[in-house]
Amino acid sequence: MRILLAAKHAPLGRRQIGGVQSWCTTVAALLGRLGHSVAMWGPELPVPRDRFDLGIMANLGDTAPAAGLCDRVLNVCHGIIPAEAPVGDRVVFTSEGIRDHWNGSGPVIRQPINLDFWSPAVVVRENLTRFSYRGGLGFLPAVAADLSLQFRHVRDLGGVELRHMLRRSVCVLATGRAALEAMACGVPVVICDHRSAYQGPLLDPDTLGSMARNYSGRGGVEPTPEIVAEAVQAAVGRGSLRDHVAQHHDAGTVTKQILEAAGC
Repeated sequence: MRILLAAKHAPLGRRQIGGVQSWCTTVAALLGRLGHSVAMWGPELPVPRDRFDLGIMANLGDTAPAAGLCDRVLNVCHGIIPAEAPVGDRVVFTSEGIRDHWNGSGPVIRQPINLDFWSPAVVVRENLTRFSYRGGLGFLPAVAADLSLQFRHVRDLGGVELRHMLRRSVCVLATGRAALEAMACGVPVVICDHRSAYQGPLLDPDTLGSMARNYSGRGGVEPTPEIVAEAVQAAVGRGSLRDHVAQHHDAGTVTKQILEAAGC
């Protein structure tokens, strides 16, 4: 099949780092291995001239111009901002929390993670790492120092360099797919971030339960230096959650679920 993956930001567009970009890249690679011809698009790019058998669309508020190029459309609802509202007859959601927000009724298909790439390694771990392109949480370097760790803020790395940074972390502070990629590397994770535009600082101490909330931090508590330090120590004590990612987020399994939901 000819398949178009469309989202607010294309992996080859102006902002290459982000959850939906990583989602598209992961799914495109797996679809390619299954023999499909895949294109990725975002509204910062020219609208494709081709026709597609299937469009797998996110952020339909932004990507609707490309929907008309596709004989069949599956809307993947990743979040709760207006542009992510579910549209059409074929809709899936990446978590129960997102589905509940929109009063939806489609299936939940989890975030896909490439477990072959995001994998553990035996290396020296010495960093408290924040994996996010956002600002805020300026107290984190002091928290790291109090825990006798070096602080690193990973904003715009990708690929092998990013994996190396995650593997060298004692603990990673992140949300969404960033948190899952760190978990898959066998690194302890705290679901924590700062969304200054609309939600403020967020920390969810229930890491496994946060799957139902898309690992977003919503429903948690406001992070303070004391709360973050306690959460980091708890995460390190709990250890690796790679088995959790393998059970619920294996990219091969998720990609097949996407095609089934699209009726393919």
